[in-house]
Amino acid sequence: MHNKLLLTKLNFENSMNEKQLDSLFKEYGYEAKEQNEFYRVYVLNQGMYHGAEILFMQDMDSSPILARYSKLGYHAKEQRFETVEQAENYLFKGFFNTQRTAIDINKRYDVFASNQVKHYCNDSSINYKYINTPYAIFKDQSDEYQNGHTDIVSSIKNDLQQKGAHLIVVEAAAGFGKTCTVYEVYKSFLTNADKQKPIFTELSRNRDAKQFKYILWSEIDREKDTTAKQDLVIYNIKKGRIPLIIDGFDELLTKDIDSGDISQLNEFEQVETMLSTIGDLLTDEAKVILTSRKTAIFAGTEFEEWVDSHSGNFDVVRYQLDKPNIKEWLSQYRYDSIQQKNVPLNSISNPVLLTYLRNINNDAFHELLENPESITEKYFEYLLNREKERQNIIIKWEDQRLIFENLAKMFAEFNITGESRDFVKELIKDYNKTKLIYYKDLSPTKQTLDELVDTLTNHALLDRSDNKDYITFINDFVFGHLLGRSILRDNTSYLSNLNPFPDNLIELAVSAFRFSSNDDKSKLWNRLLLVKNKMPLDLALSTDSYLLGIINDRYECGGLSSYVFENIKFLSKNCHFTDMSFVDVSFIECEFDLSAFSNVTFTGCKFKSCSIYSDYITEVKHNIYCYGCEDFNTSFISQFKAMSDVIAEEKEDINIEIQLLSRYFKVDGKTPKMRHISSIRKEYEGYDLNIVFAIFDSMKKRGMLKVDGNNSYISKNGINYYQKKKTL
Repeated sequence: MHNKLLLTKLNFENSMNEKQLDSLFKEYGYEAKEQNEFYRVYVLNQGMYHGAEILFMQDMDSSPILARYSKLGYHAKEQRFETVEQAENYLFKGFFNTQRTAIDINKRYDVFASNQVKHYCNDSSINYKYINTPYAIFKDQSDEYQNGHTDIVSSIKNDLQQKGAHLIVVEAAAGFGKTCTVYEVYKSFLTNADKQKPIFTELSRNRDAKQFKYILWSEIDREKDTTAKQDLVIYNIKKGRIPLIIDGFDELLTKDIDSGDISQLNEFEQVETMLSTIGDLLTDEAKVILTSRKTAIFAGTEFEEWVDSHSGNFDVVRYQLDKPNIKEWLSQYRYDSIQQKNVPLNSISNPVLLTYLRNINNDAFHELLENPESITEKYFEYLLNREKERQNIIIKWEDQRLIFENLAKMFAEFNITGESRDFVKELIKDYNKTKLIYYKDLSPTKQTLDELVDTLTNHALLDRSDNKDYITFINDFVFGHLLGRSILRDNTSYLSNLNPFPDNLIELAVSAFRFSSNDDKSKLWNRLLLVKNKMPLDLALSTDSYLLGIINDRYECGGLSSYVFENIKFLSKNCHFTDMSFVDVSFIECEFDLSAFSNVTFTGCKFKSCSIYSDYITEVKHNIYCYGCEDFNTSFISQFKAMSDVIAEEKEDINIEIQLLSRYFKVDGKTPKMRHISSIRKEYEGYDLNIVFAIFDSMKKRGMLKVDGNNSYISKNGINYYQKKKTL
């Protein structure tokens, strides 16, 4: 495409099209040499090869002009377009090698898919299959968009086809399918591969640059597979021709990027500079997809204010992936078998374990059901014994696991999730040398220590699919489980001496151990108790709820956002919360002892099948506040309030109603947008919030506002009411 002569016939209706054409070729690096009513000439000089592109607006003999520019040393080619869009399609295809886009997508997806199933069985006929996951969807629009009704990939693809710039955030707990989901989205671009070239970046693999924008651009340069300059890439990102998929945004949260010492910053402050880099791209038709662990960042008022600061340049869509639907993963027979054995579904609701249960043979499956607590242990035993066959190594499966537990421990000490192949080889060798020499000498096949270590870097527990020189663990569940086991084995309390404290990695261990035996969970909790004072609030609560099943500590002057408690008892004999704020927190089948709460605020929270502990003490003032919360018509919230000393009657005040409703529109005053309930609280500081939210709840009951967690939307009824009342 570069350095060629283009002859084109264009039927322009007005001079604006000619200006668009001039601007287009300028974006692609061309210089306008001749411009008249009959034809236009653009030249491109790159290196030793030169091209002149001649576009004709009328029918005429092209030979003289072709010959003239050929004699001047330019390469010439004749081609005729009818619209500026056709010219742009042609330039994009040439500069970005779109003839390879489908090949590249298929190749990368096939490698990823193969890695998901190759360790479970020897049957090559079993192929990877993406399993749709339940999800919640939050859009900066009216209430009709709150719930996902189609599969998530189709829903995201529909967002990508909408007019305007969109930031799409896919959030989930560690190991709950974020990467699998965006790989399906990536594959979906095959249907339009000649007009779009998606760039899929994995930020966890790049630790060379200190600033996020350089990390992002080094990833883009590695992925774009062309010599196109950065300005041209930015131009096509904004045109929507290069959608960005940025996987692992949360990997950078705890790294020393952009802001120096981040130990005193909240999560949003850590990522604000990173988001500003992305925000600069989000204009016109740009589409950016981020994946991140579920975090308070995207549900907080700071993020909402950041979006508002861009004056409506882009819309935000948030997807939150829920735990897997086991019925979708397993055959009816296997699901029924699990039900008959009364296996706790929460103990296997993990994509890694469900993939294992889906693919093992029937004998192994039924053996597992006899002792459900051993499923995780049996998963590793199965995987590591298969590795002995696959790589012809004689290392016992228990010792293989020990080797990789040591590697997980070292990753935690360095606070990393992956490193170069050579570095990983050195870690494996240095911390397992005696054991490795023992097995090297036992091996019937003569090999050196380096050869044995090299074999281990190709292990099933490690991943090298996207970058042969960069090694990570195969998934968060494997990494977390191995790290948790290394913590159990360690007698020196090495976690106490880690600096910085790797709370993001400890979170992986806690999350993975949710699916371990009760004994192992209890042991890990006892070890982590030594460093609980170093943990952020959400990790401390996860440590209690995931490993103990109860909250077992005192918490003061803190805030928790975007979190889920399931089957948890908040009993005053075990825990107490003072001067605390819960925002966008879901409580599922939880029991509340009011004596465990003093001056606690719940904003935009969900209470599903919750109850009040029967031994509450009525004469004690608990000061429990609920703003914009939902109990699904169970009357839980009314009981909650009635038993505390804060009771607000329903009120109607047209002035406050109109004021509240006005905040559900963008700067144009017409386009609806989502509002965080927590931001309403902030905006009404100094008011009696009980009155403000009594009015809010009244409008919600009257169908003018819709609520989903911390997200609230104006309904069509609310829009009509607002438009009618504001004109009075």
